[in-house]
Amino acid sequence: MFSWILRGCRDECSASDQLKQARDVFVAKEAVLQKKISQEMERAKEFTKSGNKQAAMQCLKRKKYYESQMSQIRSLQIL
Repeated sequence: MFSWILRGCRDECSASDQLKQARDVFVAKEAVLQKKISQEMERAKEFTKSGNKQAAMQCLKRKKYYESQMSQIRSLQIL
């Protein structure tokens, strides 16, 4: 099911090594999503200042999508 996460480690790795690698992947993805969220907020502020409400709303929708992705990743990290 999560074979895409554990690609780098095959039979020679222990389970703890695989869990560490999976955690590192999740941490990296979470960092990327956090960066995207902050970028979308900045873009939304810029569009609001320039009077382009439609583009600002699109930025906020993308931000909300990234936040949902992050919550999914966090729920997987707990497991």
